[in-house]
Amino acid sequence: MPYNNRVLVVDDDPNILTTFKTVLKPKKNSKEASDLNLLNDLLNETLDFVDENSNVAQREFEVDTARQGEEAYAMIKTAIAEGRPYSVLFTDMRMPPGWDGIKTAREVRAIDSGIEIIIVTAYSDAPVSEIIKQVGFTDRLLYLKKPFDDEEVLQLADSLSMRWNLEVKVKGMVNILEGMVDSFFKLKAAFYTSEEIEPFLRQTLIHISDFLDTPDVFVVRFQAGNITMKIGLGRFASDFFDSDDLKNMLKSITTDEPITDVLRIDQYIVMPINLQKYQDVIVGLMSEREIEGVDKLLDVLARNMSLIFETVTTLSDLRAELNEKEKRISELETQVISLQNDNK
Repeated sequence: MPYNNRVLVVDDDPNILTTFKTVLKPKKNSKEASDLNLLNDLLNETLDFVDENSNVAQREFEVDTARQGEEAYAMIKTAIAEGRPYSVLFTDMRMPPGWDGIKTAREVRAIDSGIEIIIVTAYSDAPVSEIIKQVGFTDRLLYLKKPFDDEEVLQLADSLSMRWNLEVKVKGMVNILEGMVDSFFKLKAAFYTSEEIEPFLRQTLIHISDFLDTPDVFVVRFQAGNITMKIGLGRFASDFFDSDDLKNMLKSITTDEPITDVLRIDQYIVMPINLQKYQDVIVGLMSEREIEGVDKLLDVLARNMSLIFETVTTLSDLRAELNEKEKRISELETQVISLQNDNK
């Protein structure tokens, strides 16, 4: 899930649009640009800001502009359809002869409930209380007074885009957990073996992979020094589990604390790996970049999968016990029929 730094600015004054672009997407000399591009590549463009006291620019945004509200509406609609929504919208209050900021905000919110909106107003515009009344909503809606300070624009864009991305993360986490819970209840509705629950676990891994934007994810059940169940995506979808380095690493996990280490894939490639163990279940992923919150997510995954396996074991035992009792009942019924026949 790459960081969404897309910002749309709507104003009928080209000078204002230029100002926003200058603030949110500053020009750099070629050496700075080269250095920052390298840094951004390493960080996968998710943490492209540094300490405020350094000489390197802060977070850089992907900035698009529109001269009218109708044009902005069309751009936002297209962005949603392409799966590349904007996280933040700055819209001027007055943009004759088309929609004003209030109309623009209302129409945009109707097609994009998550976008963060800032209405840029002048002192000659309607008071904020009147704007709130006309807009009809206050959720994800802020105001910026002209003349504004460059730092205000940067801080608003930075804070609101961060909030947009965090909310998407939370929704993604909820979807994953709901999927796991749904799978768990489906398991309780019938007697499954460990092999029969593999589709549920594989689908959960797919959700994790999409959520973390990391293709290499796996879950294993490690019992008595042996892998008794393994499901993997990406590099782990092949015979990668036969790697002695991976086996030794899995055997070395004895606590529920997360393990962060490097794993040699072959003589040329060494990849960072993050592992989490709970009881006899180990989940992990490989990623070339640090992923915020991955330890907690892997812990939730390991605990829930362990619970699923416990449930499956219990259900399997109950099924075996039930089969034994049904067999005994059948034998008793046969004996009763035999005795009845003898007494005739």
